[in-house]
Amino acid sequence: MSSINYPYPDPKNDAEREANSRAADHYQRQEEEAADFLDWAEGLPPAAPELLLEQVRLDLATAGFHVAPPQPLTDEEQGGVAAYIEDGPVVVDWLPHARLDRAALATADNDGTDDEDAVRYYAVRNAMDTALAAILTGFRYTIRRPPHSRLGHIVA
Repeated sequence: MSSINYPYPDPKNDAEREANSRAADHYQRQEEEAADFLDWAEGLPPAAPELLLEQVRLDLATAGFHVAPPQPLTDEEQGGVAAYIEDGPVVVDWLPHARLDRAALATADNDGTDDEDAVRYYAVRNAMDTALAAILTGFRYTIRRPPHSRLGHIVA
């Protein structure tokens, strides 16, 4: 019971002990209500992909990300998190700014695997992919990799 935030961590009298007892009872009721709610929610059908997509976009914006618009980005637009529906599930991926993308593509044409732009591109992509996985998991989404890609996440 040490995870409960008791009003009196070190009770000095009966009144403080009683307050701690009420706090423990309140905490126990909250735990039971949450368990009942989760049991009830398991019987519901899964959310429509469009609703899930909007919730994912809202949660990503809440986490502080710039969520890219659903339509393809133009060269003038910046990158950010892209969340979209692809063949049913919601997919979340990171899009670097067009400048970084172009620089990495230019070095790929020259097989510039040691090129600074390519190293920077892959460092950013991998870091953001890892961060997205942690954030989506923190928002209690179940994620998995898309079958066609090494990066990005399918959200359930």
